Amino acid sequence: MERQKLEALNQFVDQAWEAAHRLGLEPVDVEFEIVPATAIFELASYGVPGHWHHWTYGREYWLIKQRMEEGAGRLYELVVNTDPARAYLLESNSIAAQKLVIAHVLGHADLFRNHEWFLNTPKDMDRSMAAAQERFDEYAAAVGTDRLETCLDRALSLRDQVAEDPPLPEGPDRPADPYADLFRPREAGPVRRRTAPRYRLPTGDVLGFLARHSPVLEDWERDVLETVRREALYFAPQRVTKLVHEGYATWVHRRLLDDLALSQAEALEATRIHAQVVAPHPLTVNPYRLGFQLLDYLAERHGFGGMRAIALQETDASLVRNWLDADAVRYCQLFRYEWKAAEHVAAGHRAPTWDAVVQDAEVERLRTLLANRLAYRGPEILVTAVDGAGRLILRHVPDEWPLDEAWARATLQNVATLWGAPAVLEREGAKPLTAQPAS
Repeated sequence: MERQKLEALNQFVDQAWEAAHRLGLEPVDVEFEIVPATAIFELASYGVPGHWHHWTYGREYWLIKQRMEEGAGRLYELVVNTDPARAYLLESNSIAAQKLVIAHVLGHADLFRNHEWFLNTPKDMDRSMAAAQERFDEYAAAVGTDRLETCLDRALSLRDQVAEDPPLPEGPDRPADPYADLFRPREAGPVRRRTAPRYRLPTGDVLGFLARHSPVLEDWERDVLETVRREALYFAPQRVTKLVHEGYATWVHRRLLDDLALSQAEALEATRIHAQVVAPHPLTVNPYRLGFQLLDYLAERHGFGGMRAIALQETDASLVRNWLDADAVRYCQLFRYEWKAAEHVAAGHRAPTWDAVVQDAEVERLRTLLANRLAYRGPEILVTAVDGAGRLILRHVPDEWPLDEAWARATLQNVATLWGAPAVLEREGAKPLTAQPAS
């Protein structure tokens, strides 16, 4: 980037920080870096700089790259929740786009520091992942790349089945915090299993349970499972606050740009980009749009301070369930559509067709439908027992979404292999699924 443009952006960063503080934001410190598109694609696929390697992230990189190059979207930036936060700006952005993105990032940074779901999120994930990659390189050299990759495959199939369970009471068979050193810098060693297993069941932390209690895993395998689990827990708050995060950051960038001096050309370009960001999607809900509109509605009713207080404690589902009233539905122009059979008259004769008809649904029905969709994060699976034969017993908590049986069977076999004995998945109203360890 030309030196003059870079200096102008640096000056704008200072101005944006001052405007953010005047507005009442308290962002975590942010380091901005301008990078090429390929770097943005890589960061988007991994989520954290310095991440350990696996083939699934390479697959995600090419999917993102293909979508962006085919015009299916655009990644203007990527911000990482570290200390300080890291914001990567796309070098091909116009100056107006860079300024909008900088203001947008300050909204994210305010939530990173102050949102209830992020207060205990580790801020050293970039360093932890880099240290994990060094350990994984050693494991590959010791046991072979294939064994490491296979272990990662199985762990990643369970990365959505994690939870922060309360610790067991201290006792002679439970050393204090046995995993405390696992994710410290490079010199930390692998996890060692407790000699006397003590279970707190039922638990939704399937991956953590296997890492801690499997009788067959080697120390390096426990380390791999715990690394995948910790990353999943790190990203969990971001998965449940996508609408809140993007809606709030979009509201903040619009407000800050209104308060800052942009040239007429920059203001027009920023307005165009903002309109693209909040444009409705034809077949789904745009989280930028719904989040922005709902928070804008709350700001009109409660002022910025009241809206910010709400945004700092709600998830996507709870924001909709608690604050999407009838007036908000009209403000956000939310409608349900259903396809209904109709007949189309053309050239003197009738032909069957289908019409999308706006449904004047009850607000409670619409709110429940949308909140449930935003809250769903995959099937809820609980470890409930280890039976007398050593089998691991799991249970699917029923919901409105059907369980994909083929997917469940494949994942259950990974569970059985990591456990080293048969695993049974109990299902309401259906025959249990059973899997044997892979040979």
